[in-house]
Amino acid sequence: MTEDVQLTDVTESTAVTLPTTQNDSVSERKRRKRKAKNHVLNQFTIRSPPWAYVHLQHLSPPGGGTNLDAVTAHLHLSAALSQFLGLHGTAIPTDIMKLEGREVWIRIPAEDKTALIAAVGGWVSGKGEGWRVKGASSWDARAMARKSGQELFHD
Repeated sequence: MTEDVQLTDVTESTAVTLPTTQNDSVSERKRRKRKAKNHVLNQFTIRSPPWAYVHLQHLSPPGGGTNLDAVTAHLHLSAALSQFLGLHGTAIPTDIMKLEGREVWIRIPAEDKTALIAAVGGWVSGKGEGWRVKGASSWDARAMARKSGQELFHD
């Protein structure tokens, strides 16, 4: 008779409603629908662009109002780079993208952009010719990222 009492105590103490509450929470989890995630096919970031674009204007003394050609523009750019950086300056590759009157758009390696801007900005030939940097950009071939600020002085 003592054995029966112990069995009943054990069965009564373990008869807790935990399994029913666990089943309810599991069924609630199954019923919840997750939001659909956006499907990204490809994603990347360009951290350092390979090219820089520079917009230049050729300056000449009064009376020298002829338009530039590609050979003359390239020679003037090479002279400016050579005067500023020596042999290293002449090794910088410059691609003339567009010529329009005295306006020149060039493409250079991005790491040489500041050297080219400094070289052509301070160069003056023996005839008094020079360059004005009108814009420079790493992304836009029109080179409109940096303006010369001349529009501030027009009345």
